[in-house]
Amino acid sequence: MFRHARILAGIALPAILAACSAPSTPPLYSWQNFQEQQYLYLQGKTDPQVQITAMEKASEKARAKGLSVPPGFHAHLGLLYATSGRTDLAQQEFTQEKTLFPESALYMDFLLKNMSQSQSVTPTAKVSS
Repeated sequence: MFRHARILAGIALPAILAACSAPSTPPLYSWQNFQEQQYLYLQGKTDPQVQITAMEKASEKARAKGLSVPPGFHAHLGLLYATSGRTDLAQQEFTQEKTLFPESALYMDFLLKNMSQSQSVTPTAKVSS
């Protein structure tokens, strides 16, 4: 009985080790430091322009490697653009997020709608008495 267990272990062990050494599938997304960038932003520990620059570089690196940026990347970059007053670029990023990740469409539409409403609101002039 123990002899059969040894033979089985002798056959199974090399098969398991071979499976572990098999090449892994390439990553679907280029995460780089995206999660860290979001965390720093939410803590208020980073300048939006510094983060925009870092995220634009991360996007270029991902493109060079033939990888996509992860879900939320374009939305976060759009938020940074909106924060810095570059609403045209923010709209592009929100639209890109919606195109790449249709499950985000409801939220991206909400952001786009609110952005267009805030742009159409004009301040009223004060009337002096």
